[in-house]
Amino acid sequence: MLLSREIAIFTPNLLDWEGRKPVIGGLERYIRALAELLTDMGYKVSFHQNAHQDFQTTYLGWPVYGYQADPRRLNATVERMEKSVTGRVLYSSILQQVYYRPGSICISHGVWWEHPGFSPAQARAYYEGFVAAALAQARVIISCDYNFLNVARAIYPNLADRKIQVVPNFVDRERFYPREGRGGKRIRVLYPRRLSRERGFTLLQAVIPSLLAAYPELEFQFAIDTNTPRYLESFHAWRQGEAHNERLLYCHPDFDVMPGVYADADIVVIPTIFSEGTSFSCLEAMAMGKAIIATNVGGLTNLIIDNYNGLLIHPTGEYLTQALRFLIEHPGERTRLGNNAAATARVFDRKLWEARWRQFISKVYPLEKTLTGANARPSEL
Repeated sequence: MLLSREIAIFTPNLLDWEGRKPVIGGLERYIRALAELLTDMGYKVSFHQNAHQDFQTTYLGWPVYGYQADPRRLNATVERMEKSVTGRVLYSSILQQVYYRPGSICISHGVWWEHPGFSPAQARAYYEGFVAAALAQARVIISCDYNFLNVARAIYPNLADRKIQVVPNFVDRERFYPREGRGGKRIRVLYPRRLSRERGFTLLQAVIPSLLAAYPELEFQFAIDTNTPRYLESFHAWRQGEAHNERLLYCHPDFDVMPGVYADADIVVIPTIFSEGTSFSCLEAMAMGKAIIATNVGGLTNLIIDNYNGLLIHPTGEYLTQALRFLIEHPGERTRLGNNAAATARVFDRKLWEARWRQFISKVYPLEKTLTGANARPSEL
C-alpha cells in the first residue's frame, strides 16, 4: 500500500511557549533546515512542541501545535503528543522523552550529561533514562558528532554500532564565505553564542578585563539572541561595570545579517564548557575564513584541528588568555588559520548534509509502495 506522506516532528520549541515568535538556536535552525528538505522531498511536515497553553498556528507554511507543558514533567507532554499523532514521527532530540515510536528517526545533538558538577550517578541516570531508550526503541539515531557515538559505544557497544549514524552539522557556503570586513586598526574578537554557562560566556567574561587593559586596540563583539531575558540583564549589568565598556560591543542580529557580523571580526571564540555538538557558529566562522579559538569539548574536536584551522584549547581561563594573546599579536597566523578553516568548511557544505539525510529519510520513511515477503530487500538500517 502507499505510505503516508505526513511526518510529525516532535521538538522542544520551534516557536516560543506562546507560539508567537521563532526561537533562535542551533536545534531550531537544524529542524527548520530538515523540514525544508522533507517538504522538498514531498512530505507533509507538522511540528509539535511545548507551550504554556495549547495552541495551533503556522510557521513558514508548516502547522505548529503547542501542548501545555509542565517543565518539571516534560515527558508527560510527549505522551500527549504521542496520543494526538498517528503515523510517522521524527524526534528532534534525545532529551525530553523515554519512549520512541518504533521505526522512527531521532536526532542526537551531542553529549549533554557531562555537566560540570554532576555526580556519576546523575550522569548515569541521564544516559540510562534517555539514551538507552532511544537506542532500544528508535530505528536509527542521527548524531551530529562522533563524540556522542564514541561515548555511547563505550557504554552500549552493540546497540551504538547498530543504531547510530553520524551526519555532522552543515554550513550554507552560498551565504557564508570569506569577504572583506570593516578594516581599520582595531582587532575585534567575536562571540556569536548564547550568554549561557555551557556556551562559555562566563569563561570568556573572566579573561576580558585584563585583555582590554593590555591591548588598547582590542574590542569584543557579542552577537547574542534575546531568548532569555535574565541572561541579557546579567550581561548589561556586567558590561556597564567594566572599565573599558566602550570596547564591549553587542548586537542582536537576525540570521540573514550574520555573515556581515562575522566579516567584521578578526578572531572568533567558541569557548564551550559542556554540551556541544558540531557548532553552527564554529562552522560559519570557518566558512568565513576566520581565525577560531575553540575548546576541546564535544563535537568541536570534529571541526578544529589544533594549529591547522584554528586553536583547540582546554576550557580554562589560562588557556583562553594564552590563545587570544597569541592571535592578537600574530596577524599572519590569523590569516593562515582562517584560510585553512575556509578550506575545511567545504566538506561541511549544506548540500552534502542534505544528500546524506535524503538517504536516511528514504529508507526509514519511504514514500513508494513497500514490498513484502520474498521480494523485500533487507534494510541497511
